[in-house]
Amino acid sequence: MKIGFAVMTEFLKHQEIYTLVNMVKAAQAKGHHVTGIFFFGSGVMNVQKKGHLGKTTINIPQVLAECGAQMYACQTWADNYGIFAEDVIDKVEVTGLGELSNMTAESEKMVFFGAHA
Repeated sequence: MKIGFAVMTEFLKHQEIYTLVNMVKAAQAKGHHVTGIFFFGSGVMNVQKKGHLGKTTINIPQVLAECGAQMYACQTWADNYGIFAEDVIDKVEVTGLGELSNMTAESEKMVFFGAHA
């Protein structure tokens, strides 16, 4: 099965990000193809290199980088937050909403985290 993910959850909402990563890893372990993870709205803040805030917080960028899926961040929202291509973790492509459309068309299932879609 081809599965895509979209993240619209605010920065530092750890449980949603951990659930996302666990779902991606479980899908891959079962032989499913993850078409990608698209970060939209305030979700783009999760892919910043400098997103780790210290010893007492979870290193979200590192956890995401280790999940093994291609990731995309919405260009418009990244611009709104002052996040540029050089500011994001590896495996993240800053792109337009067309990529979310492509992922949705390619995927048999889409899973959304955060705001109502």
